[in-house]
Amino acid sequence: MTAAILVCPVDRTHLDKTGDDWRCGRCGRAYQERSNVVQFLDTEDAFYEGAYLNRIHFLPKDEKLHHVWPVWLINNGYVWRVRSNVPEGSSVLELGCAGGIAYFAKRYRMIGLDVSMSSLKQAGEIYDKCIQADAAAMIPLADNSVDAVASSFFWEHIPPVSKRAILAELRRVLRPKGRLIFLYDVETMNPLISAMRKSSSSRYREEFIDRDGHLGYETPRANLDTFERSGFNVIEQLGLERTPLQSTTVYSKMRKWPQPFAAAGSLLHNIDKSRAALFPYIGVLRALDETVGKILPDRWARMALTVCEKKG
Repeated sequence: MTAAILVCPVDRTHLDKTGDDWRCGRCGRAYQERSNVVQFLDTEDAFYEGAYLNRIHFLPKDEKLHHVWPVWLINNGYVWRVRSNVPEGSSVLELGCAGGIAYFAKRYRMIGLDVSMSSLKQAGEIYDKCIQADAAAMIPLADNSVDAVASSFFWEHIPPVSKRAILAELRRVLRPKGRLIFLYDVETMNPLISAMRKSSSSRYREEFIDRDGHLGYETPRANLDTFERSGFNVIEQLGLERTPLQSTTVYSKMRKWPQPFAAAGSLLHNIDKSRAALFPYIGVLRALDETVGKILPDRWARMALTVCEKKG
């Protein structure tokens, strides 16, 4: 059974499947479906097309704790937070889905949304339905049609001026009490990142913002204000990586800094090359996030994991 109730972006009339198209009975517009992806965009996005093709493949044998516990490690606890907040069998919209998450595909009725066709073709192999659309313009799903919305490393790509419009669309498509679970980078005063920024503000801009398309960097507080003013109650806000210990992506960037940052970055980036080192390191980061990190200043967080509930 498909999880998606598709509507026309122009007049929000429910679409009917006719051959390889989804057609609007009111305005007559047709939207093509290819490889389980319904196309609502006419052009490719030059920045994002083909940029993110990753898929998280891990699947536990069952939901018993001794089999499912590795989910707690994945994506800074994002997958675990979705599992904890969204019941099995729910319909879930994933924004910026890239190649998809196999565990989500097994547990939920998944709808992937992205602007990249190549990413969606991969996600379409495991998700119930995928949609190529611009969430800031309109999400082509029916009102009150999904139980939850999840995203990882999507929100920081959205300019602040567009965030309220996206949240208005998410309120529309979410059922009453529906939840958002967002993992995203934030504007940070983390001691390590601050030292890197002070050493070279231009390189910081290039590596942390321009190269990654992080047009939506805002402080954790500013993001919370946006969620709350857009009709959501914040259930949980967890600041991540508040200590100088960071994900290896930061060390990869650090290698491009002047000394002594370059030497430290080159050394620490080697963690990524060995599973024997990487998995324990990820475990340390997660443990810090859930313990010591919680007592450190919120402004030191490099990422935030936010759980919200639709008001009303």
